[in-house]
This record gives sequence, C-alpha cells and structure tokens, in this order.
Amino acid sequence: MKIVFSSDNNIISGDKVIISDPKDYKHLKKVQRIKVSEEILFYDVEREIQFRCKVVDFSKDSIILRVLTGETMKRSKPEIIIIQALVQKGTFEDEINRLSELGVDILQPVISRHSQNFTFDDKYLSRLRRISYEGAKAVGNPFPLTILKPFSITRGYNDLEKFVRNFTSTDGVKTKLLLLTNRKIQDTSFDFIDIIPTMKDTDRIVFCVGSEGGFTEEEEDKIFSLGFVPVNLGSKILLRSDTVCIGLSFVFRLFKSSYQ
Repeated sequence: MKIVFSSDNNIISGDKVIISDPKDYKHLKKVQRIKVSEEILFYDVEREIQFRCKVVDFSKDSIILRVLTGETMKRSKPEIIIIQALVQKGTFEDEINRLSELGVDILQPVISRHSQNFTFDDKYLSRLRRISYEGAKAVGNPFPLTILKPFSITRGYNDLEKFVRNFTSTDGVKTKLLLLTNRKIQDTSFDFIDIIPTMKDTDRIVFCVGSEGGFTEEEEDKIFSLGFVPVNLGSKILLRSDTVCIGLSFVFRLFKSSYQ
C-alpha cells in the first residue's frame, strides 16, 4: 500500500485528505501511477494518527482522498534518543536519513570543543526534516526522526542538564543513559556487548556520542555527572561518529521489534 506523510501542503478536512505537496503529487501520479479507487496510508505525523484512505479524484495539482478509517499510531519501545556532537554537514544529513529509517525518535545535536560548526537556522532545520521524512517514508516508518536545534556545551551545561532531566524525571519509565567513550574509567566502564542483556526491558535509551574529535575529558566528566554510564566498543572497533550512531541504533531497533 502506498504511504504519504502529512506536510504543510497536504490538508485533512473532515473525511477528506488533499495531497497537494508537489513532491508527493509527482511521486504518486507520475512514479507510482496511482489510480482512482486505490488505497493509501496517510500518516498525520503531528497528531500521530494513521488514516487509511481511498483515491477518489485528481486535479492538475492535487489528489483527493476519502478517509476510510483512522486510528492512533502507537510508538514501540524503547524510545531511542541520541545526543551527538555535530559532524560534517554532508555526513550529518546522510546520517539523519538512516536514523529515520531505523526508527530513532529524537536527535539532539550539540556543539562541543571538537565538533563541527555550521549554520543551523530554521531553513536548514526544515531541510533536515524533509530528509528525515524521506528516510522514514522509504521503509514505511510512521514516526520520522525528530531533529532539534543544537545547543552549545562549550559555554556551559545548563541546556544539556535541562534536556537530560526532561527524559529522566518521568515516573515509572526505565531509562538507560549511555556515553560512548574510549576512556577507561575504573569500576564504571562497560563493554557495549556486556551491557546489551541488561537493556531488554528498557523503556527509553539515551546515548551520547562525540564528534570525530570526541568530547574533551571535562565535557565527558560533566556528562557522567548527569547519570550517564561510560560504554566502549572495544579497542579493535574504530568507527566514525555517524557510523556509531547508525550501528547502535540498529541494535536498539532490534529491541523495538522484540517489544511488538
């Protein structure tokens, strides 16, 4: 069944959905050659509602759908949240596409001592949102990755503390906080392979990854003070920041499958 995501141009009104987004219109009409009476799944991402619709009419720039059924979409556990120091722009965009495919829920970029720094305004955030939607749409994931505006930890840690507190103050929610690091911290460091069995019933996973230069020791110490556990991938596994995020997200995505 064809899948369409809500956008600013696609409109829900009563029992009708009007597909007027130029990219969606072109893809459905010209590429997938959709016809009247065919069914489409329309995901209203903001309200997290899934509509099963039937194509009833075309115009020169829109497709009219009639809503057959609607139901609230349910997110599977665990919720996956990544805090990542900014990497190169092109690499970052490719990573977002893959993370959205894998069902990661939230990506919070941060600016650290060794991270990349580039213009990250509302226009660029809209671009990243489109990339996220395309990645999710490609695999039928109804929950595209949410990308937040970056904040800096070079000028202080208030924003980081506030962000982490939002995800650790929920009563009854089992949350794991992990920081990927190559440092050996006595009595508290864990190999990732050893920590996996302890996470099967976790409701939320928040993991923090530095950029290619990694976090400074001062930055890591502050992150540890917020409750993060130091985790390493072993001395023989050397990966780029984006590859780490994608690889770990794949493992956690397997957890999501086991909950369903």
